[in-house]
Amino acid sequence: MRIHRHWSIAALLEAGWAPAALFVLHLLLSRVLRLYLAHPTVDIAMHLLGGLAIAFFFWRASVLASEAGVIGGINRTGIGVVVFGLTCAAAVFWEFAEYLSDHYCGTKSQLGLSDTLGDMLCGIVGGSAFVFAMGLLSGGLPRSPGTPRPGREENRDGGRGQCRF
Repeated sequence: MRIHRHWSIAALLEAGWAPAALFVLHLLLSRVLRLYLAHPTVDIAMHLLGGLAIAFFFWRASVLASEAGVIGGINRTGIGVVVFGLTCAAAVFWEFAEYLSDHYCGTKSQLGLSDTLGDMLCGIVGGSAFVFAMGLLSGGLPRSPGTPRPGREENRDGGRGQCRF
């Protein structure tokens, strides 16, 4: 149990700041400055940033969980699929939260089906951009233990130290 507690605290400290900071910014822009009413395009940007922030959180939490032994080894494809799926789920649940807020608290977050689907799409696009960017960065996504790093000569020619094109 101690490993799980340490891993979850580390994930919140190392990666939870991104979605938390964005949520505070959302509250400031929507409730204090009422900027969403004057500039509806701010909502689009916030959902894109939300997708990026939550994908970062899920990516970093997955890496920390793997390093702590909470989950098994992960590879680039596996973590990309998991982060994408969790980001999609987060976008859907955010819209559920907006619906419940509108229904029970009288807020007017959702302006209709088109707005809701557009918000989900923006969150998914933001998360997809993060996954794509991490896949492009060298070493951005972890490899399973024992997986050879591509680009090394010993991996291309069976360990003889010669590289043929």
